[in-house]
Amino acid sequence: MRVIDNSPIDVPAVGRLVKEMHATNHLADCCLYVLPSNNTILAESGKKVFDELLASVGDNQLLNKYYFEELNKMPPLDNLPRLNNAIKEEQCQFLMALFTPSKTDKQYLLLKTEQEKLYSDIALMFYTSERISKHSVNELLFQYAINDPENFSIDIGEEAKSERFWKNYFASIANEMPRPSFGMRASLPKIKEVLKIDGTITYKKKQEMKDRMMENIYKYRRKRDKKAEAELNCVLKSLDVESMKAILLKMPKKQLESFCKTANDKRQAEESTMSLEIKYEGKIDHKYKTRGKYRLFLLKDCDSILVNFGRREAFILYLIYLIDKHERDDVDSIKIKSYRNQFVNLYEEVYGKGDDAGAIFDRMVNNYDEEGNARQSQIKHSYDDIRSAIIDGCEKLRELPSPFILADAQDHLDVLKDKITIPQKLIDITKG
Repeated sequence: MRVIDNSPIDVPAVGRLVKEMHATNHLADCCLYVLPSNNTILAESGKKVFDELLASVGDNQLLNKYYFEELNKMPPLDNLPRLNNAIKEEQCQFLMALFTPSKTDKQYLLLKTEQEKLYSDIALMFYTSERISKHSVNELLFQYAINDPENFSIDIGEEAKSERFWKNYFASIANEMPRPSFGMRASLPKIKEVLKIDGTITYKKKQEMKDRMMENIYKYRRKRDKKAEAELNCVLKSLDVESMKAILLKMPKKQLESFCKTANDKRQAEESTMSLEIKYEGKIDHKYKTRGKYRLFLLKDCDSILVNFGRREAFILYLIYLIDKHERDDVDSIKIKSYRNQFVNLYEEVYGKGDDAGAIFDRMVNNYDEEGNARQSQIKHSYDDIRSAIIDGCEKLRELPSPFILADAQDHLDVLKDKITIPQKLIDITKG
């Protein structure tokens, strides 16, 4: 077992990390998959350990939301040769796609373990996932500061004087993941080693770090200075929700308007030049199970991107939201369980009647199995698939994805209705 402290960020605490050029829609981020051909006992034990670990930590202590799924068959990985080969070489039982929003590549964590090591190894998978994700999110925050250094320094200046800020500052340097860290902690000597400080961390030294903030921003912008980058990263990592609220409350009106404009998905939708179109293609592509008679395209300027969903039910679910947005002036959360008939009719129109669309819908929305046991709703995986597929297309068109994606069942689309094109036949199906 390797507990990570200051090791390189691409060194996992357990298992093997594989990097690919792009993601696959068949594997949702932060879902712990049990691969096929593993014995039932290992799968059941893995699910039990998974639930126990999440219960012991609590969702609010983790950066990511995690899911568990046992695969009945391997998803197609022909376009991911490194991952495909690594799975065969490692003969692993568990697989997780990691959340790395700042990266252009995609990272996958593989695990081969034994029953006796299951608890510690899955805990270390969580640890590795959180560590890498937080590092990636921090890179995004770093770019936010670099792109607008003047306003960033003004906003953070007063907050950086508080004792709370500096406690968070030094705590954040100690770990790359939110606490609790499954029993893994970094010591005060390790913090001093990172900062290259001997003896006491005095008030003067703390203040000097704050005073260098603006200088560090410009150093990094001009020369990509590594030391300046490290100090700025440390400052950013110390920002928690309360610190951010305090900064927002002190912002001058013009700066606050600029910030809220950036954070407001509706405003992003108003300024977006991208549109969404459901096109009738006429036939089902049997090589790709999600490409039915109708497909979603993202359009911007002269470019057109086909959105590749990983799940058929995810495409139909997204289609329901698109039609609802297209047809209504005032949208609100959809009670998706009441849309069974619309789902079945749309599914059969897009993919034919070969599948039992009603059973697919029931499995997607129900929280209990046939024996009455509680289970994780499959609809969460559909929302994850929607996010992954749309974000992939938006990245290719250099478009912010926020107005076009769904966070969960309580969410809706912010894209403007006049930027949605849908064949009338599909709209009529939902009314019939």
